[in-house]
Amino acid sequence: MALSPTFTWAERTDKVYLTIEVQDVKEPQIDLTDEGKVSFKGKGGSENKEYALDVQLFKGIKKDESKWAASDRHIVCVLIKQEEGYWARLLPSGVKMNNCKVDWNLWKDEDEDQTEADFGGMDFGGFGGGMGGMGGMGGMGGMGGMEGMDFSNLGMGGEEGEDSDDGEDLPPLEDPEEKSEETPSA
Repeated sequence: MALSPTFTWAERTDKVYLTIEVQDVKEPQIDLTDEGKVSFKGKGGSENKEYALDVQLFKGIKKDESKWAASDRHIVCVLIKQEEGYWARLLPSGVKMNNCKVDWNLWKDEDEDQTEADFGGMDFGGFGGGMGGMGGMGGMGGMGGMEGMDFSNLGMGGEEGEDSDDGEDLPPLEDPEEKSEETPSA
């Protein structure tokens, strides 16, 4: 019998992010339907066990516009909604799945900025119509994009010879021995 993997989700007005957490998955199979059904099968993990997942979503998706990509840690599905707007929930009313969790790393509230999620360079561009595979991780050399950043304005100090103003406005500490002499004993 196949194991049921943990999966996480987050949404935007136009899409749902569904991440299936199976490491080192071999030959993943993802089937999507316009009615909002997501099915996964594959072998993975250190013991190469069989995993399977069937999820019926709250509303329909655009199967042909939705994409997925597998990495050595998980499978990420970007499911395009048929109708824009936030869903009341991921699953239909009354359906509970103990292996379903909110992906707080990707979660955005309705009133937050609608910027795209960062998947660490995973390339979804070459996967059309649900065709999956390994996305490129791009160059990770030296935390690209950090050159030219000026950290001196962050107020963290660290400059040699620079005086700290940490205690400038603090009153002097009271001497506990003086205080005990002033307090009459009973």
